Amino acid sequence: MNPYLVIAQLYWKKQDPAELGLFLVGFLVLIALVVLYQIIRNGIGGTGLSDSGKASRFNRGQFRRAARQAGLGNDEAHFLEEFGRTLGISNPESLFQNRARLDSFFKEAYRSIEKNSDSESTAEGRKARLFAIRERFSESASGKTSISSTRQLGRNTPLSFITPGEESYPSLIVAVEPGGIAVEPIRDRLGEIIRFRRGTKLTCFFYAAGRQGYQFQTKVSGFSSVSAKETMTLSHSDSIAALPTRNHARREMRVPCAFHHVAVSTKTARGKEKASARVEKIAYPGTVLDISAGGIGIQTANPLAEGEFVKIEFDAGSGTHAAFGKVVRLNRLKGSGGMMHIQFVKISQKSLNAVMSYVFGYSD
Repeated sequence: MNPYLVIAQLYWKKQDPAELGLFLVGFLVLIALVVLYQIIRNGIGGTGLSDSGKASRFNRGQFRRAARQAGLGNDEAHFLEEFGRTLGISNPESLFQNRARLDSFFKEAYRSIEKNSDSESTAEGRKARLFAIRERFSESASGKTSISSTRQLGRNTPLSFITPGEESYPSLIVAVEPGGIAVEPIRDRLGEIIRFRRGTKLTCFFYAAGRQGYQFQTKVSGFSSVSAKETMTLSHSDSIAALPTRNHARREMRVPCAFHHVAVSTKTARGKEKASARVEKIAYPGTVLDISAGGIGIQTANPLAEGEFVKIEFDAGSGTHAAFGKVVRLNRLKGSGGMMHIQFVKISQKSLNAVMSYVFGYSD
């Protein structure tokens, strides 16, 4: 039976004007609720997807203009347009201005590539293009970051310390309090806390927004407990200096890995030098502390010297991957080896995409 016919019949059966007025008010309220439900269901201000999964209210010209205003080129805007249409982006200006929405958009685009690509090679190529665009936004965001005091730092921020003996130690901020910064204490290879004397000077490094690095000087104030956890307290600093910006977004991790020394030799034949490389069989254990598209940081008891070449086997959350790299910096750790900063020199597109997926949290 037609619902509107039923309503009409009820309307004409109303004899009492007061009852008729109440009926009409209730009917109007019902209509308003139906309209509100449709607005919520169609996702006004969200992705613009309806319950049927079809894109609605997508405007190609509007999307391209918003992408160009965000700093993208025509080719990049055209590439993202496909995903904007699929996801029904109805407010692209808000998308490119809202970091959380933009992260969600790239993650959904990544999943769409994985699901809908015809072949693995096509998928990896499209992922690489997506990550290249995603890093453009990371670079833009890092340029806006400005930290001048340790009071601006937050919990779980990774730090690296350089001691007076030029030894490097990784740590993590546990709490930022008015009286100083509580960090995880540094431990030796036996797991014992290294108790620096009160007043010991330390040089600290940290990165914000994945790229921008900072450095500051501090002193050890002592040791205390935060939430039943022993911490080392550092004095605050209002003199933080910015370091050169990293080329790639980076993310911390703590997973085991293995690496092999790569012996490189050079021979001269007919007046030309020819290099050859041989991967040695001995595998050394290590722990990956951070990773990016440009390289990887490994803490190990058997570090290689700066300039040495290495083959690394690691898991970025999607299975084991391998890459060749060069040790560009080595920070010695007292009694426990050192921290190797390795620059990738050869890595497959699939492995690089796996790294980027981890860096941006798409594989979480």
